[in-house]
Amino acid sequence: MNRFKFSKLINNPVIVWLSLLLAITPSTPSFKYLIDDSMAFHMLVQIPLLILAGYLIGRYFKLNLNPRSLNIVLSCWLWFLFATLFWMLPISLDKALLSYGWDFFKIISLILTGLLLTVALSSSKILSLFFIGSTVMMLFFIGYYYQDTTLRLCNSYLIESQQNAGIGLIAMAFTIVFLCAAALYKEA
Repeated sequence: MNRFKFSKLINNPVIVWLSLLLAITPSTPSFKYLIDDSMAFHMLVQIPLLILAGYLIGRYFKLNLNPRSLNIVLSCWLWFLFATLFWMLPISLDKALLSYGWDFFKIISLILTGLLLTVALSSSKILSLFFIGSTVMMLFFIGYYYQDTTLRLCNSYLIESQQNAGIGLIAMAFTIVFLCAAALYKEA
């Protein structure tokens, strides 16, 4: 009896292109209300889906920019950190909601982030853990700040939506820690 392989599932072209379609759909005029109404949906569903779609495309096309070169790997990780930080800023979310040009830039930059994450994760495990740890700390800090502040940071969203997004970012950080711990346990 053949065991079901997760790698076969994520390398399936239907799954790859379906993930891209699902990630882009909330930015289309018919479904724009999904990200207009909820900061949590915007930050916790669409942005990670765009990164995941880019990652799956990179895996499907076997994107490999010589991950042994430390300069390339560090550049990919730094792009990942700066792009995710940029799209967690309230002004970036506001601009993406108000301008189709900024929304298009969000889509392209986050898909590129996923593509570069494919290269970054194929490098040294220690380097990957360092940058994943940095991302987790960023998620905790920004999530706590969004959840705890009484200031309305994003002009396009209500403060309750901002607090829900903060709680979701903290939950996402815990999820990443759990997944990394499980991967390390499985590898050891």
